[in-house]
Amino acid sequence: MKQKDKKLSKRYTSKLKNISLPDLDVLEDIPMGTEFKTARTASKRGYILKRGIRLEKGRVIEVMSNYQCKIQLESGTVSATISGRLKQFQNISSGILAVGDYVELDTSTPPHYRVENILPRKNSLIRYSGGRFQKEIALAANIDQLIITSSWRKPVFKPGLVDRYLILAAKHNIRPILVVNKIDLCEDFEDLDEAVQYYRESGVKVIYSSVITGEGITEIKEELKGMDTVFSGHSGAGKSSLINAIEPGLKLITAEVSDHNEKGKHTTTQAIMLPFSFGGNLVDTPGIKTLTLHQDDAPLIPKLFPGFDRFYPHCRFRDCKHLEEEGCAVLEAVEDGRIDPMRYESYLWIMSNI
Repeated sequence: MKQKDKKLSKRYTSKLKNISLPDLDVLEDIPMGTEFKTARTASKRGYILKRGIRLEKGRVIEVMSNYQCKIQLESGTVSATISGRLKQFQNISSGILAVGDYVELDTSTPPHYRVENILPRKNSLIRYSGGRFQKEIALAANIDQLIITSSWRKPVFKPGLVDRYLILAAKHNIRPILVVNKIDLCEDFEDLDEAVQYYRESGVKVIYSSVITGEGITEIKEELKGMDTVFSGHSGAGKSSLINAIEPGLKLITAEVSDHNEKGKHTTTQAIMLPFSFGGNLVDTPGIKTLTLHQDDAPLIPKLFPGFDRFYPHCRFRDCKHLEEEGCAVLEAVEDGRIDPMRYESYLWIMSNI
């Protein structure tokens, strides 16, 4: 046999065949192999076939990686790994777990604990990666309210970022509170009041705060009692300093804002849940310089944009996008001054960039 013929004889010459499956769930009846790993649907996560395990309910308070986390049990805090079974299911999020998740933990072989099941979420706060193929980034789960932390100066107040946070809060049914920090740097309170008046009229609670003067600290603390609260906002807005003023025992790391570009530095590198001494829990998240919405949310933005809920029910068309449609109640409100033109410009920017 010639050398050329020897090479040809080793090749796979059979034709490849396409197999049509009406439902991916049929793969559940086939013995699992690595070739089926990406096809197993997350709806099957609740089926646990292991025997001789002892499950205890706990809550995720920190996620170090997709393989290790910290869980709060009634008996205390333990470190745990994520069951290999959970890693086999499709996840639309970039991480399997989120801080605030309730889980079932196998505690039968201490100190080797494994997360065997993730209980259904009441809600979650999710942002998305940029690019064409957007991936979910879960900031927290099972929370009651969101403290949107901004600052009046250093860095300057960015209402466009506040708008996007409020859209996320509305989408996931989370109560938002806008905290404008560093008001000790404010020289004209009329400008400050004017900047947040639209949000107040839209039903958003607004609190002014300063860790220098102590203003707003007591008011924020009252809002936190007995609640699971996410603190998130613009990088450098003084979020960690604000939390330290509310609960000094936490001693979160803080950093100065650059005088050159007024950009903040990330002092919180990953989300973590911490208990308040006065009741309730804090979920501290890394500061965000940009907040990206998902392209599939575009049809929701005309109804979720802050303040539009007062007007869009009166639009002539139910699917009105508030751009140039006849009988648009939002456009009429912009023309007669009931909607701040700058907020409408923010809406247009979000719609054009989503």
